[in-house]
Amino acid sequence: MALAAMGAIVVMSLKITSNQSGFGDYVSYKTIVRDASGIFPKTPIRVAGINAGRIKNIELIGNNALIYFEVLEKVKVSANSKLRIKSVGFLGDKFLEIHIGDSDRRLEPGGSIVAEEGAGLTKLMKNASEIMKDVKDMVSSMKETLAPSDDVAPIKKILDNVNEITVDARDVMKSLRGALADNDKKLNKTISNFEKFSKQLAHETDGEVDGSSISDLKMILDNAKQMTSDMQDLVADIRNGKGTIGRLLVEDDIIDDVQQTMAGIKKLVTKVDNIRTELSIYSGATTESGSLSSLHLKILPSPERFYLVGVSTSEFGPETEVVTTTSVDGGASSTVTKIEKTKGQWKFDLQLGRTIHDWSFRGGIIESGGGFGIDYNLQSWNQRFSFEVYDYQDNTGINLRLSTIFQIKNVFYGRLSVKSRSKILSDATYAISGGLRFNDEDMKALLGFFF
Repeated sequence: MALAAMGAIVVMSLKITSNQSGFGDYVSYKTIVRDASGIFPKTPIRVAGINAGRIKNIELIGNNALIYFEVLEKVKVSANSKLRIKSVGFLGDKFLEIHIGDSDRRLEPGGSIVAEEGAGLTKLMKNASEIMKDVKDMVSSMKETLAPSDDVAPIKKILDNVNEITVDARDVMKSLRGALADNDKKLNKTISNFEKFSKQLAHETDGEVDGSSISDLKMILDNAKQMTSDMQDLVADIRNGKGTIGRLLVEDDIIDDVQQTMAGIKKLVTKVDNIRTELSIYSGATTESGSLSSLHLKILPSPERFYLVGVSTSEFGPETEVVTTTSVDGGASSTVTKIEKTKGQWKFDLQLGRTIHDWSFRGGIIESGGGFGIDYNLQSWNQRFSFEVYDYQDNTGINLRLSTIFQIKNVFYGRLSVKSRSKILSDATYAISGGLRFNDEDMKALLGFFF
């Protein structure tokens, strides 16, 4: 089952990384941009919309960003090629696109490509073309609705229906005239009732009579006028800085406090957005305890600080010595020494670190024991060398471990390590393992694969 699970992870990783630039030799180039926000190492380089390379490193040169990247050797990058920063997808992920020029001279390795920033006219023209197409479809639909080619126009149908209604109304009026002639008494009674209604309506519309509708309406309008006057006084007080709302709008100190608060919120959101993560999974074997597996999450709130959280397990843990002394009825005592080894032991890591150039210094809990470590990152080879000191014990001393992690291909990495106690350096144990390491870009690709 473990082999099947690892095989499944390998297949998924190959599918996830299939959208990377691929295998082959690369040629290194560089460019300078004014704004490199949203661009990180391993950001893809595209040519004609297809991944053809990746960013290796980004450095700050004055007020600009110097970007080192590499492109597949099979892609001929001419000397007059241009480079643009573009966004794609719902998350607004950035990538660099190279527009190959028409020059026959190929750009030398390590050469610089001019970056064009802020290009958006093509997209605007494309959107305008799509809008004109929608307008054309709308006009065509209205034309088909008002004057279809294979049926009677709806307007003519409406006129025919109006003509029929007019004829029917003429017939109704003739019938009504005959009914009125036969119902004079009823008509006189209706007129009398209408006169009573007119008198009552005149009473309700007389503003000088108490209780009439007009007098009530006049009272309502007077109240509305008074309310309007009160509202004008309130607005005047606010303009003069009276009350809490007035002070908020007039006093500069309150406005400055609000602006500082909003700036703090914006700064906090920016810090959260800049947090980067790195997830690594390794599994292998050691000469001491058989199988060995580990899972670590590296959180980088800024380029120079990081937190490391992880868990590891092995088939057998360290050996412990149990000494038992027994005595029967005050006789001679006997001592029994038994060596016990814990099976399936879990160990935890929780460390705080800081990065200075290519060196990283970290300390905290290493494999459930206190200690510290030093890492050296060899960026050109994608390789890391580490030295760790942890878990001091009186009888055996401190654990010393020297290890290296190297990239095999894409997200596949290997790890070699040697560990020994300070008091028995000759009793060293060796470990070899392999696994996967994902950064933010790889995790987005993994989530996109599932969702």
